Amino acid sequence: MNNTFLIDGHAAVSTDESNRVTIIQFMPDDEQKPVLEQSFQSNGQMQMLRNGAFDYVANKPRTKACSQLIRKAAHGRLSATKDEAIQLTLKVFRREGLDVNETMKREAFELLSSTKL
Repeated sequence: MNNTFLIDGHAAVSTDESNRVTIIQFMPDDEQKPVLEQSFQSNGQMQMLRNGAFDYVANKPRTKACSQLIRKAAHGRLSATKDEAIQLTLKVFRREGLDVNETMKREAFELLSSTKL
């Protein structure tokens, strides 16, 4: 058996300058004590209250890094960033049992000396 419930109320939808939906709200006419019924996140935060109120706020889009790989090493990379900078990234785990200072110095020197900038 399917049950259909009709709730009278007002809806509000907000968009940004590129007509992307940022907020959706539904406010029912019947006021009851609002108790959270469900809440979840995917492309935004949504919650549904037991009295029929519905609220959704979209997440802001993430900006992706726009760096271009120049050279890669065992524990790092040398990249050119979108704002025309050179970025050196090194990451050595302690659990590898290496001398962290020596490994980072050696790999930084290898990356920088073998690349013409």
